[in-house]
Amino acid sequence: MTDNLKLHQKLISYLLISIPFLLITGPFLSDLAVVFICILYLFNNFTNDIKRYYKNIFFILFITFYIVCIISSLFSDYPLISTFKSISYIRFLIFTLAIVYILNKNPSIIKGFFISIFFCFVILIFDGFYQFIFKKNIFGFIMHENRTSSFFKDELIYGSYLSKFLPIFLSLFLIQPLKSNKINILFSIIFVLSIIAITISGERSSLFLTILILFYLLIMLRLDFKILISFFLVIFLAIGSMLSFNDTVKNRIIIFTKNQIFTENKTFIFSEDHNGHLVSALDIFKNHNKLIGIGPKNYRNYCFNNKKYETKPFVCSSHPHNTYIQMLLETGILGFVILIIMFCLIFYISFKHLYLRLFRKKLMLNNFQICLISFYVMILWPVIPTGSFFNNYLSIIYYLPLGFLIWSKINIKHFFK
Repeated sequence: MTDNLKLHQKLISYLLISIPFLLITGPFLSDLAVVFICILYLFNNFTNDIKRYYKNIFFILFITFYIVCIISSLFSDYPLISTFKSISYIRFLIFTLAIVYILNKNPSIIKGFFISIFFCFVILIFDGFYQFIFKKNIFGFIMHENRTSSFFKDELIYGSYLSKFLPIFLSLFLIQPLKSNKINILFSIIFVLSIIAITISGERSSLFLTILILFYLLIMLRLDFKILISFFLVIFLAIGSMLSFNDTVKNRIIIFTKNQIFTENKTFIFSEDHNGHLVSALDIFKNHNKLIGIGPKNYRNYCFNNKKYETKPFVCSSHPHNTYIQMLLETGILGFVILIIMFCLIFYISFKHLYLRLFRKKLMLNNFQICLISFYVMILWPVIPTGSFFNNYLSIIYYLPLGFLIWSKINIKHFFK
């Protein structure tokens, strides 16, 4: 191996390990790290690797989706920014393949990545609890809207960060070689505290999705059942205690949600503003190209530039706040169908594994893979407010575990035998 090749691989490894920390600072540095990883990989081994993936279902779906995005952007009323966004989106495919490449070359990076997330969790949990108790964090950032936000300041994504990394964190822990009792206990404490931190963040969607994947993991994981039940019982007792005895959390999670859902004898799944975003998005979809949509990142342009959407029930924003509605609007029926295929694929794999495990006493997935798949159960859950699918920050998080999943030798064709 040449010195240049070794240097490239080390740089990719270090940049990948740094991403959990960089994401705390915002989208710029983390996206810059992704770009550098892509460049290093392109100059290193991309041309050799690409031949291995052209039959992979993820690769096929991504390229199909990518083409739909570009066509949609080119034929939109606001093509410039949308086309740039669509063309540059290819970096997330390259990023995913780069992760597979570096894990094949250096599997020990898993330990480094686990340690990186571990320290991120420790720092965020400490800082979040500090801010929750003293109303400001260790750097003096005050709570925003009486909600815990830690280093994210007025970006209320503290709970979202923890909830999205939680299944990745668990997967990397489970794949580690033999662990001492002290390590197991320490991990368990951090895991439980992270879920309490998600609860005190006041992010209801993050808490709901965390509880959802906890139930998913309880059903799917192959661990000692008594230990698993005891562990999850502690978690649910901790969440229940916070909701019962802390007025700030109780008001935000329970009372505010109850008042929101049942307003003036009308039942709403989403808040009034989120409902307005969806109504606006569906109205724009109804009046434009239904097959290919209006182009990625164009919801804001079509919404803010039309006076019709200045009055209720319409509400404008930077995105529709629901992944499925955003796909339908911005990439049309073609993009929406690709997302539905991904959703069905994830649940097909999950149910087939469960069936084989319960009735055939066979295992299709290991615990590492189950945890990573639970991440996609979380982000593909349809009836929930979400961030923008094309947001750089979220895209990094979305594609990060996919690299680990492909590396773990899940061959999608196997599931259709």
